[in-house]
Amino acid sequence: MRHSLVRRLAAHCGAAGLIMGLLAVAAPAASAADTTTDLGVSLDTFDAGLAVGGGRVFVSAQDRIIVADTGGKVTGETVTGLPGVAELALNADATRLYAALTGSNEVAEIDTAALTVLRRIDLSAHPCPSTLALSGDWLWVGHGCGDEVGGDDGGAVGLDLTAASPAPVTLGRVHARPPVLAVAGDTLVAGETGMHSPRLFVYDIGGAAPALRGEIDGEKANLDRLKELALTTDGATLITAADAPGHFTTFDTTTLTQNGAYGDEWDGYASAVAIGSGGTRVAAGRQWGTDFTLYDAATRAAVFSADQPDAELIPGGVAFSGPDVFTLLRSTTGRLLLWRLHGVALPASELTLTAPERAWLGAQVTVAGRLARAEGKSPGIQPLTVTRRLPDGTTEPLAGVKTGADGRFTFTDTPPDVGEVTYTVLWDGDVKSRWSSASVTVPVKHVSSLILDGPASGTVGEPLRLTGVLTAGGRPEPGATITVQRSVKGVGISDLPPVTTNADGSYAFTDTPGTATKYAYFVEWTGHATAGEEHAVHVLTVTAGTG
Repeated sequence: MRHSLVRRLAAHCGAAGLIMGLLAVAAPAASAADTTTDLGVSLDTFDAGLAVGGGRVFVSAQDRIIVADTGGKVTGETVTGLPGVAELALNADATRLYAALTGSNEVAEIDTAALTVLRRIDLSAHPCPSTLALSGDWLWVGHGCGDEVGGDDGGAVGLDLTAASPAPVTLGRVHARPPVLAVAGDTLVAGETGMHSPRLFVYDIGGAAPALRGEIDGEKANLDRLKELALTTDGATLITAADAPGHFTTFDTTTLTQNGAYGDEWDGYASAVAIGSGGTRVAAGRQWGTDFTLYDAATRAAVFSADQPDAELIPGGVAFSGPDVFTLLRSTTGRLLLWRLHGVALPASELTLTAPERAWLGAQVTVAGRLARAEGKSPGIQPLTVTRRLPDGTTEPLAGVKTGADGRFTFTDTPPDVGEVTYTVLWDGDVKSRWSSASVTVPVKHVSSLILDGPASGTVGEPLRLTGVLTAGGRPEPGATITVQRSVKGVGISDLPPVTTNADGSYAFTDTPGTATKYAYFVEWTGHATAGEEHAVHVLTVTAGTG
């Protein structure tokens, strides 16, 4: 758990080397408002905590809490002096932030306006507090220092935050490691961690003291190494994130029976889950698979997914912020990243694009498209962001593009060079619909010219010489292969040996006709990546001669 990370870091680098400056990196996802921010911390394990509310994002980083705004930008504010800070919990009005401190066996209560520690609640009798769940005035804390299965100092306690010095109320159960916790309504769930078949203990907390409602057998549910829990706001449905069975299993907390799942096939280790958007969306994170998937809570269908190929999810590192979702990642170089997914909880929109299969250098390219909401209706007149990417990799915006009232739009462009030109159109969404984007690639080529000359007539048995020139973009095209066919009236079509153009683009071939009739010679060049195909024909009459 997180306390072991603190010990290892202290041994390896000391506190002075933990924070290494704040760096912004490019957003990987399609929305212009998506961001990925390097939080300035190097991790040797996947341990960090996340809480979002009140227009701020709080991330625990070993001995401090880093603060960002809901645009994903680091504010430069921190709360320091928090040894082994692990999981975070934010109260309903976002005025108080609670932090589990494994290094000092405390829970810190923090004023989110002043970003100062108001008090430290002593948990020395319940060492290594690591996990938190907050409901109203009660904070539930999972604790335990055991690094191996079989430890006996783990468990969970409740703290009445209205008391000046809260006296821990134990749930009366010993765990090998700090249990993961979830609380909502009158239901509290504590799940065993670090075990192949974890048990989940369901408590009723509506009375004077917590009462065990029963337990869920992780072996029967095929659960393996539980990472996180989430409860619906009424406490009736529990969602689990665990290494196995590969999806996010759900349970009825009254009957304690399995009643479904989000996701139906393995796509990485389920490691994070959160419920948001008024209970209509479930955000799920995986390690060593697709980093993020959003599900419709009612249908349980996946409605959005995204991945960072150079980073992995931090277990428990998913949280809603209105229609946005924040995710904590660890990069392949060990950096702690904050990934903001903009508007993903909103209904989808769709952008469609059409463009010509190819274009000629110097000519206009016309791209047409349509923007629609999920139900197919137009969102009305909307500004669009259009970017052109040239073959050399340079990009630039094409300004002034917007949809009409029916959602349709067109724009024109004259590419400055040959090669593949990609046009990307982005709509950044609104309060009703999620952003959408689409791209289309148009090969831009030089116009080719293929000339074929020869005599107007010929004689049976006498060689004919035909010549020509191939140019592309007005320049000779040397070394090109020209295919040649001969059509003889009344006889049929046959292939002649192909020819290759010379350094000046010229070529020549000969043929000896054997029949007195009409002859047609066809030449064709198939072009290449930067030049279009071209063909030519020469027609002549062959006579029998006078001899």
